Amino acid sequence: MNDVNNALKMDFISSAVLKSQSSIEKISMIMERVKKGEILVIEGGLEPEEEAELIETTMREIDVESFVGIDIYTLEKDEASFFGLSKKKTVGITIIGPANIMKQVKRKSNFISMVASLGDSDASMY
Repeated sequence: MNDVNNALKMDFISSAVLKSQSSIEKISMIMERVKKGEILVIEGGLEPEEEAELIETTMREIDVESFVGIDIYTLEKDEASFFGLSKKKTVGITIIGPANIMKQVKRKSNFISMVASLGDSDASMY
């Protein structure tokens, strides 16, 4: 039997889905899912203005009993530009989740390692 109360739900979202949404729709969708205790893995990332608005929205909605905030991690990749002479960084994936679940995150230039802990979190799960 699958115990959904101790399950970790991760949603993988393509960049095509995000491109079809307005900034408000993206932030609303992210907040709704993260408040349920979900972790989102997004292909690409948010625009800097959208990420700032997401952080502002999070700060307004923090409730120490049910929602303690979010963590955002990005994994960048190098892209050659101008005949390969210079490199620019582009976002490969972005991971967004509840701060009380995303316990240990190690980030290096080419990988992200995350340990999520459900046992002591009060976030609601699917």
